[in-house]
Amino acid sequence: MFRLNPVLIFLCLFNPLNAQQGAALTNSFSEGTDYKFISDLQKSYMDSLYVRRVNISDELINGREYVPYYFKSKVKPLLSEGKKRSGSLVFNGRRYNNLFLEYDTFRDQLIYSDSTKLLNDKVFKIALNKDPVNEFSLIFSDGSMMFRYFTAVKEKSFNLPSGFYEVVYDGKAKCIIKHQSFLVEKEGLYEYRYTPVEYIKVESGYSRVRSGKGFIKLFGNESDEVRKFMRTNKVHFRRADKNEIATVMRYYDSLLSSK
Repeated sequence: MFRLNPVLIFLCLFNPLNAQQGAALTNSFSEGTDYKFISDLQKSYMDSLYVRRVNISDELINGREYVPYYFKSKVKPLLSEGKKRSGSLVFNGRRYNNLFLEYDTFRDQLIYSDSTKLLNDKVFKIALNKDPVNEFSLIFSDGSMMFRYFTAVKEKSFNLPSGFYEVVYDGKAKCIIKHQSFLVEKEGLYEYRYTPVEYIKVESGYSRVRSGKGFIKLFGNESDEVRKFMRTNKVHFRRADKNEIATVMRYYDSLLSSK
C-alpha cells in the first residue's frame, strides 16, 4: 500500500516553493491516489492556523497559503494584475459573490483573499484546491471572464491538459481559452510571458486553430454558410475577439437547430 512520508507532506504543504517546484507538486497531488487525504490535511492545517489566530471559520479556507514568488519580475503572472475587479465562485455547489479572486496563469492557481481578515497584519491568500471549484468569474468594469476546471476525469472526451479554462461559448459547439504564462530569462532576470491559447470544439475534441481557413473547415457541411456569415458581418478570424468568435459559433448552432 502506498504510504506518505510525514516530513515530505509537511514540506509540500507549508513551505514556500519556487514556481517550478510548486507546479510539479500540485500536479502530482491532483493526479495521485491520495488527493483527498492531502486536501483534508491542507484544510485541517489552514483551519487551525486562521481560526486560532484570527477567529476565521470559512469554507473557502480550503487549500494552502499562497506565497508570491515573482517580486523581481516586471510582468507578473497574475491575470489582469492590478485591474479593479470583483469575483464570484461556485465552490462545492455553493455560490459566493463579491469576493476578491486572482488567477495565477503560471501555476494555474485560483487565489482567494479577504482584506478584512488579517494574519500578522497582512492579508492572507489561499491557493484554493481545484477539485471543489465548480466555476469562478472575474468581473471587470469592461467585461467578465468565467472559468471552469476541466479534466478528463470529469469529462471523458476532454483532450487537453487538466486545468482552469475560460469558457467563451458553451453550446453544441464550444470555445475555451487557456490563460497561461511561461517563464523566460531576459537580461539575467526571470520574466513571465503571457500567452493565451484559444481552443475550439465542434464535433469531437478541442483543437487549436491558427488560421481563418482552418477555423471555417471545422464546421464541416456548414462551412459555406459560416464563411458567408463571417464575410457579411466582417469577422476576420485573426483579428476577431472572443465575443465575435462566440457570435460565429452561436450562428453555427442555429444552423444545426434549424435542421
